[in-house]
Amino acid sequence: MNTLHKIITIGLLIVSLNLSGQDLRILNTKDLIPISNSFGLDSALNLTTNIPIYYIDPDVAKQLVGLTKNATPSSKIEYFLVDYALHIRDNKKLPDLLYDYFNRQRPLIKDYEPDYPYSLPRISQDALFALIEYPTDKTDSLLIGYYKDWNEKSKKYYSDYLKGKTETNSRKKEKLMSPFEDCNYNCYVILLALDSLGSDFFNRDTLEKHQSNLKSYWQDGFGIHKSGDFTDYNRSNPIKSIELSKAYNSIGEIEFDKEPDLKDMFKRYNKTYCWKFVIYKDKIGYLDLGCQSGPLAGFGVFYRLELTENILIIHEIQTWIS
Repeated sequence: MNTLHKIITIGLLIVSLNLSGQDLRILNTKDLIPISNSFGLDSALNLTTNIPIYYIDPDVAKQLVGLTKNATPSSKIEYFLVDYALHIRDNKKLPDLLYDYFNRQRPLIKDYEPDYPYSLPRISQDALFALIEYPTDKTDSLLIGYYKDWNEKSKKYYSDYLKGKTETNSRKKEKLMSPFEDCNYNCYVILLALDSLGSDFFNRDTLEKHQSNLKSYWQDGFGIHKSGDFTDYNRSNPIKSIELSKAYNSIGEIEFDKEPDLKDMFKRYNKTYCWKFVIYKDKIGYLDLGCQSGPLAGFGVFYRLELTENILIIHEIQTWIS
């Protein structure tokens, strides 16, 4: 297959995977690297919908993490890199990859502007945990730089913050006060991270100053915490086995629209406002089902799939309601 043909094929794959509604989307993890090479890392990661592919294809996940080294910072790339770092322990390049990524992101702080609802970006506590768990000899100075940038940025919004203290209209009050409070939030959690690193820069009085400028519901103070870990599955999860009409060599070969038990499983999601997504490597994968509106609005379920000849074992990992 020549280069042009590959690009066209990958482009059609992206279009098909982004179709909304009734169609079942199926993605082989091996396609993520050529998609990233042709269309960018963001495009590849967007197709995974934040599913932890490192559990089913650690080699591809490691390659994608390596591609973050020169990638332009984005929320999708940051989520993937940090999530990988908090779950995978065998990548010796992670300290430098994390440092390089967040060092490239730091200059963006000066250009951040409040967006609806009048907020500035808040630093992810998971990101701080990743930097703490994988420090380099420059991590301390990196976080000090982040702190100084956010502290300096807060000065731009201080006068509005003071006006907001006496404003009686709740919407106007939030618009005036939130940017300054968000800057102080970032300063506060960065100082907590520096304290965890044993940095000499940490100062309790400075921490308490920023704490007093947080939103009212945070002014009693808090520690930094990792978000709830995704559990791949365990034997206590609900499990069912489906006998397929024939043996398949991979999950990607399964004729989902012809297997009666799978058709029955999917029928609740055969609506334009629902999704059905399978991502796999060979004989293991994930199935994500959910709806954006209608009777099942905000409902979804996530499964792990394991194929053994004509038997598909389905582990229910989590059911969620938004």
